Amino acid sequence: MSLRLKMILAIGGILFCVVLVYTVIALQRQATHLRNMARREADLIAGVADRAVSRAMADGKSQEVQAILEQIGEDPDLLSIRIVDREGRVLRSDTPGEIGGALPAAERPPADPAGKAPDPLWDSRAQTVSVYRPISNAPACAACHPRDQETLGFLQARVAFPAIDSELAQQWAFMILMAILSLVLAGGLIGIFFTVVVGRRIEHLSRTMSRVEAGDLGARVSLRDPDELGRLGESFNTMVERLADARRQLEDRHAQEIRRAEHLASLGQMAAGIAHEINNPIAGMLNCVRTLAKGVKDDRQRAQYLTMLQEGLGRIGRIVGQLLSFAREAKPQLKPTPVLPVLQKCLAFLEHDLAGRKVRCVVAEGDGLPSVLADAYLLEQVFLNILKNAADAMPEGGTVTVTPSLRTAGTERFLQVAIADTGAGIPREHLSRIFDPFFTTKEVGKGTGLGLSVSYGIVRAHGGFIEVASEAGRGSTFTVALPLREA
Repeated sequence: MSLRLKMILAIGGILFCVVLVYTVIALQRQATHLRNMARREADLIAGVADRAVSRAMADGKSQEVQAILEQIGEDPDLLSIRIVDREGRVLRSDTPGEIGGALPAAERPPADPAGKAPDPLWDSRAQTVSVYRPISNAPACAACHPRDQETLGFLQARVAFPAIDSELAQQWAFMILMAILSLVLAGGLIGIFFTVVVGRRIEHLSRTMSRVEAGDLGARVSLRDPDELGRLGESFNTMVERLADARRQLEDRHAQEIRRAEHLASLGQMAAGIAHEINNPIAGMLNCVRTLAKGVKDDRQRAQYLTMLQEGLGRIGRIVGQLLSFAREAKPQLKPTPVLPVLQKCLAFLEHDLAGRKVRCVVAEGDGLPSVLADAYLLEQVFLNILKNAADAMPEGGTVTVTPSLRTAGTERFLQVAIADTGAGIPREHLSRIFDPFFTTKEVGKGTGLGLSVSYGIVRAHGGFIEVASEAGRGSTFTVALPLREA
């Protein structure tokens, strides 16, 4: 059962009880009012009859008393009118057949020594009321009645109140109809009020709580009214903010732990690669040293061994240089530098290697391109690293296409160099990590994972950026963008 229906039923029940109590009280007051009206009517008739009878007796016309009572008894609301003595014997009546008889026990007036008028007698079963007016022993009555009697008898008027039941029934029907209409109207108004004022706000709070339960800690309740629901919304928002802060702290700590673990794994991978890279030239150098230590008489062979030692030391120096370049921030010496000669120099360095791999290199025309503020030596490192990676991605041959061009991003102009290969491509799950230090997909001993990371740092130091687009099995395209700025 919804909260809306519960509130409607609860408030409707309360209203029903209130209307019921009000109806009972109103009907009781109505019944009392109708009875009082019947009593006043009986008192009025009795008063009229009393005056008429008293006047006739005073004038000595006692024979007219019976006629007066019969005439008054013609009133349709009057059941009977009688003159009875103190013992309840009927002396005169609008019904002549009752004269000389005695009143029923229920209608007899209670004996009162003082002769006072008794209280009205109510007969709920017969729905009648009887009033009694005492007939005093006046001086004019001394001729017929002893003087020691203060009250000669009573004038009884009995009036029915049959209209009370029908009136009450009508009142009951009216009250019940009004109660039903009031409940229906009140239920509708309560439903509308609850929907507009309370229901929507509770529904909004419920939807927001569901979003938070689903993990959206950015959800907030927009309840601004300074009431209970508004304060509940503020408390809920505060709780969600604390949960969001706690989750951010937990995620930051978790990310730190992951980065630390990745860093340690990368260090281990790098150490294995560097150890292999350094171990090979060291092994060759040791062989050369042992041979030279034995004494080599041939000058040509001695020169060959010395050259091999020099090449091994140079290879180790390049590896250590890469590590140093990665460890310290590159501070480029900026000066106007044409990019096309730098590219041609890099391709000349790799010409023998590319030819050995059956890799064909195509350079698009770049005449008329402006120079960029850059460090030529650092740019050579960037392009050499990218070109070497392109050649490694095509072990069975392919094509490398180098395309320099101009590019506009926002209000800034760039000179970009796109280097595309037809190699194996980069898996989608690795694209987000290719610039991470020590990350490599090459076999141990064939790369340290520092080339792209160093290149990324160099380009960022020049104020540019590197983009990569790749699809597994269809090659990769690295785009180096350098800003065009004045010296």
